[in-house]
Amino acid sequence: MKIPAMDCDVCGVELAIGVACVPYVPISVAYGIDCLRANAHPYWVLVANTAACDGFEYCDEGWQKMVFDTLNHLNISFEKFTEDVRIEIEEFMKMEQTALMMEGD
Repeated sequence: MKIPAMDCDVCGVELAIGVACVPYVPISVAYGIDCLRANAHPYWVLVANTAACDGFEYCDEGWQKMVFDTLNHLNISFEKFTEDVRIEIEEFMKMEQTALMMEGD
């Protein structure tokens, strides 16, 4: 059986050469060769996991390097990243408050 061509889940531009797990996160995604070489990972994964850690400053050095490598490769500013993480943290907090309110019913 022939495996269908996949786009890279990081940049969405190049063809993927395979699927691998994102370090630190239990999810597998398709990577193109340029994104693999750049140590770049899907932006949404980095935002969500950084928010789950309660912010960039609470992440270890390896994670922080992945974030900087990805932002550089995808030409995304650190300011945009931190704003997206802040928004994601707010969403987590809203979901938690809703769950607590439902628990009390």
